[in-house]
Amino acid sequence: MSAEAGHGVPGEIEARLTALAEAAREGGTALRGPLLILGTCERVGSNWVSDSLRPVAGQHNEPFRQQIAPDHPWSALNPLFTGIGSTAPSAIGLLGRHWLVSFAVAKYGPDREVVKETNLFFALPALLALLPGAPVLVLSRSPLGVASSFMRGDLFRRWGYRSRYQQMVTMTGRGDSCARRFAALAPDDNPADLVALVRLQVLNTVLMADALAGRDLAHISYETAVTSPGDALATLTTALPGLEGLALSGGRAADLPGPGPAGDGTFATTNRKTMLTAGLEPADAALIRATAAASLAAAQDVVRAPVAARAATWLAGDHLYRLDPPGQRPVTSRPVESRPPPPVAPRYVRRGRLEVRNLLVSNAEYARFLNALSAAEMPNSHHGTYLLACEMPHERGGRLHQDRATAVWTVSPGYEDYPAYWVTWIGAAAFAAWDGARLPARAELTRLTCGTATTGNAAYRSGDVTPVTEPGARASMIHHLLGNLQTWCGDGPGEQTRLGAPAVRWLHGIAWNTPATQQAAQQPRCRHILGCSRGVGIRLVRDGSQRPVSTGELAARLAAWISSLADRSRPLAEIDGQLIRALDASQADGGLGSHVAAGAGEPFHGQRAEPLAESERRQVRELDELHAPDRAGIEPGGHLADGPAGPASLEGEVNHVGAVARQVITDIQQPTRLDVQAGFLPHLPHQGRGQGLAVLDLAARQAPRPPGIGVLVQQQDAVIFDNHAGHSHMHPVNLPHRFPA
Repeated sequence: MSAEAGHGVPGEIEARLTALAEAAREGGTALRGPLLILGTCERVGSNWVSDSLRPVAGQHNEPFRQQIAPDHPWSALNPLFTGIGSTAPSAIGLLGRHWLVSFAVAKYGPDREVVKETNLFFALPALLALLPGAPVLVLSRSPLGVASSFMRGDLFRRWGYRSRYQQMVTMTGRGDSCARRFAALAPDDNPADLVALVRLQVLNTVLMADALAGRDLAHISYETAVTSPGDALATLTTALPGLEGLALSGGRAADLPGPGPAGDGTFATTNRKTMLTAGLEPADAALIRATAAASLAAAQDVVRAPVAARAATWLAGDHLYRLDPPGQRPVTSRPVESRPPPPVAPRYVRRGRLEVRNLLVSNAEYARFLNALSAAEMPNSHHGTYLLACEMPHERGGRLHQDRATAVWTVSPGYEDYPAYWVTWIGAAAFAAWDGARLPARAELTRLTCGTATTGNAAYRSGDVTPVTEPGARASMIHHLLGNLQTWCGDGPGEQTRLGAPAVRWLHGIAWNTPATQQAAQQPRCRHILGCSRGVGIRLVRDGSQRPVSTGELAARLAAWISSLADRSRPLAEIDGQLIRALDASQADGGLGSHVAAGAGEPFHGQRAEPLAESERRQVRELDELHAPDRAGIEPGGHLADGPAGPASLEGEVNHVGAVARQVITDIQQPTRLDVQAGFLPHLPHQGRGQGLAVLDLAARQAPRPPGIGVLVQQQDAVIFDNHAGHSHMHPVNLPHRFPA
């Protein structure tokens, strides 16, 4: 498939989705597009929708608005946004194009994904172009209810809505002809906060109705969700089948009885509501209603009558509220802990063959990493596209901030020992390589957490993350093993990448904003490698085969990959795989783990009678096209020099036996010497004596490998690997045997 079949980002997305759909049909599966949930404003009560959909669909909370920088040409926060058709490729950059394409294509697959966005204003048509054919669910709330929620949390000030209003003034006053049409809805008259808030809500609602004109969609108002939850759930089920039998949470996670969150509850709308009240003075309520009516009247002169009518429907519901003048409500912007736990130093604790770091990676540690890469001339933002971490204002949950004048990264005061989030998989994997560790495989985390109780910080109980040190946990324990944050995994599912989608990586665990159940912890979910979230952080592990990668080397690998993004003819998984292998170059398996699968046929007991003769070894070299670093390993004596068995010596012993396809003996002997590392063994489903065999499933003459790690490319015959440096053939004691039925 050539991505050049279309022009620009939308054209490449269309070409790749066409190929993806064709591959799905050939495989007998359906390709499903994402459900796009659009809010007319913030505080429309979308958390209950997320909680209801969580068991049946992957969640992506405002990735388009939050995960590209305000200076990105397509950002909803950019006052110079002019539309996708007017953007030169150089303005987006190589990484920017790849992010947009990967963001879009990764949302299509055999399982439904959910993308929730709000306040996109003039950027909404760009999102619709990126997600063609996506069904739409609109969530709305009346201006009276939105204003009450904003006043209760002082959100107009904290979330920078004054600058957002000024952005709309700039766009409607000096933007393109499309934007200037709406100048009457955002006049530059320095309005009061309440007036500016209502105008912004009406403007966004009218722009949504205009962009979605003529499109079938579903609509749920906040007011309906509170007063008629059954009707709201029925509408949600229509928008996304598969929710039958699930109870609507009514704004509270279904498994969270008891009081609301301690500390800052800004992002935890978990208080059950059975009636509609607005914490407003009567004079403020009258001002809100008058402003909404005036803005809607102005919209009728700008858009067609059906568009204005639909917008009015989405803004209705003020009459359902009972006014309840506000009392004194304390507002805090950070979690409250009466007695912070004493700090614990990071260390690794052994769990079986694995060493697991006791603490999640903290903001202070990640800031040091970002500063080191910045000093090596590898920035985080490339033409407004984030590579390593999403930069967010503190009041939006951002804790890592870069000074534009000095390029120095700092942490929000008091949050140095809180876990880092808003981190991409690329950033997590790069940090692990820098630290001489790796990201855990999903299966490893599943084994670690199976049957583990959750910590106190889950299901919105704290309203945000808590420090990396878990109260009451010793340094020799794994803190927040389940709770506080989900974590990135080093591996991911293969189904989508085989279809032609971008590489994705698993998420695992429980976060402060997810249900506190084992089912939620083990539920399969994943994101593309440039994605990030406020609920996902970094857990590190070691298995004895990792080595730290220098900052300069990391920067060089990242720069080489970004440069390679100019070639858009390759499959997305191949493009991403190049970086995954580069970041995994310090790992023992060299990226082979995803190619190991169970073999066919019954296990049997067998052995080469004699070592290979020199003539046979020469035939092996010619037949199997060993990579140059491996050819010296096939020599008289049949083995590499004695020493630790690492990636370069995995193929030190090669014997051939006849076998049909996938009836293959693949065995690496577990050495008895403790100083010999058998780093490849954890990637085999069956090791040594056992009922199963494993096959290294590689296409002919192709091998996923970073430079410096040799991989034998199998053609027709089976290959026996023996990792013991002292022998040139297999040992009966270490081969699978038949067992009585």
